[in-house]
Amino acid sequence: MAVMTASVLNNFADLALSLPAPSLEATVKQNPAIVDATGYDGRTALQKAVMVGNLPVVRLLLQYGADPNLRSQAGETAVHVASCRGLLNVFVTLLKHGGDPAVPDASGRLAIHCAAISGSLLLVQYLAEVCDVNLEAEDGRGSTPLHTAAACGHLGLMDYLINIKKVSRTSVDREGNTVLHSAAKSGVSGVGWAVLYRGGEQLLAARNNDGLTPSQLAHATTSVSPDCRRWYDRWSRQYERSGGVESPNWPWLLQLATPAALFYASLTVSVLAVPHHQWTVCLPVFIVTLTVMARQNHRLKHPIRWPNPIYLGAYTAGLFTTLACYVVALEAPRHQPHVAVMVSVLACLHLVLFYKLVKGDPGRVCGEGPLQEVLRGVGEGVVRGYCSECQLAAPPLSHHCRLCCACYYQTDHHCLFLNTCVAANNHRRFVIFIFTNIALMIGFLHAACSLSTSQVLKDGMVADSANPVITKTDDNEGWAERIINTVTHLMNENMWTFLMILCNAASLIWAFHLLYYQYNVIGSQQTTLCRLKLGNPLAKVTRREKMKNFWSFLVRGRVPLTSQMHYFNQV
Repeated sequence: MAVMTASVLNNFADLALSLPAPSLEATVKQNPAIVDATGYDGRTALQKAVMVGNLPVVRLLLQYGADPNLRSQAGETAVHVASCRGLLNVFVTLLKHGGDPAVPDASGRLAIHCAAISGSLLLVQYLAEVCDVNLEAEDGRGSTPLHTAAACGHLGLMDYLINIKKVSRTSVDREGNTVLHSAAKSGVSGVGWAVLYRGGEQLLAARNNDGLTPSQLAHATTSVSPDCRRWYDRWSRQYERSGGVESPNWPWLLQLATPAALFYASLTVSVLAVPHHQWTVCLPVFIVTLTVMARQNHRLKHPIRWPNPIYLGAYTAGLFTTLACYVVALEAPRHQPHVAVMVSVLACLHLVLFYKLVKGDPGRVCGEGPLQEVLRGVGEGVVRGYCSECQLAAPPLSHHCRLCCACYYQTDHHCLFLNTCVAANNHRRFVIFIFTNIALMIGFLHAACSLSTSQVLKDGMVADSANPVITKTDDNEGWAERIINTVTHLMNENMWTFLMILCNAASLIWAFHLLYYQYNVIGSQQTTLCRLKLGNPLAKVTRREKMKNFWSFLVRGRVPLTSQMHYFNQV
């Protein structure tokens, strides 16, 4: 036992983490001088405990006098280690015991530089709001935290420093590198755009001490992808030509208008070029458009990474094209005036719902209390559910949508066809929107099918009157032939109506499926996101209970998630 004790005393810093808590406490209590002893790598037991995030050992060592500002052979303190790891709870514990975030390491880096290396947005916010550190402080190489975040490719941290804290983008390090040079070396095109967008375009022409622009530095760095190099070359050409870079609004508008532009372009070409064989142009373009849409990502390919609006454009184009086809091509108001009045009322209601869903607030969570006090509570473990991107303490039933970049209460899902989230404020509106959508599609399909076949049926009845003796089999064959003739006529002479029938029929099937899914989820007192996280209810919900819950949702407008806890064993 004596030999083992001597071994522990001689190698305390290396063996401290392997000791049980009672043995560690007894050893330190009997030999207080060894608490700051260094190990084979020059680090203390406290620094090693911070490195692995062992908070109980950190607290025990600090309780018995461990120095949080003691430097290792590399010149870093325990505060630096905690900052590099992005461990807020450990960092706050060190501060309570005298840790100093303003102590530099051997390279002149402060705690804020180390936090920028880790990319911990929460820790940087804590340093900025609670510790009031200088966000433009330079290390031994002249790099600011913005240089460091750019070089490491931390896009969220870049957005916070530039757009919220308004940190200067014009600082230059000892090697003459601007923030854009650091971004070019990271190989993340989104980080470069964050530096350029709205005020940083002049950095494209800046040269470092080696005479390299950011674009040239991107080509000289082997770890940078070819796609990132192309973006820097493109931005440099735009700046040389016009003194600025192209706005991301144009790619967004292009994606939004693509479905409608392709449809109407193909329709116009078919009517003018092959008026009696319109399907030869429209059908291939329609299939290609569907293929392109199916391969689209949820975000734009532009480095700004906005949500892709092509699905919103497709739905908007389909909605207005269907209504136009109903009025112009089918002339339904003239042939079916009573039905047309009902369809007009439904269309007006549907358009109002569509506008409110796209432009309205889904239920954004608002921050409560000063941000400094909220962050103090997060550091002490009192406040939970803090969203560092929105800088607020989100309530338990909220969710942060990365596409919308916002926290919403009782989020159901992010709808690509609305380009927004469905949450507490618009969930009921969304379900009613599905009902009106189904009614409009049924009305259009009824009018399109009846009006398109009326002339064929009329001709068939005239032909049958000449021969009154007709069998049931012949009649069935006549109906099949008339349907084929109607479809053939539409594809050759009126592809607009044919494609609208095809799209609305497919969309009607999908709408019924979506409505049935919403009925099951809401009837079980859940949301779609809740079901994805927790699974189906353990206790089977009867049909009567589902209908009651669904009706209650339509009346009250909210899913009572607080009453669903008894369904889950995970809660």
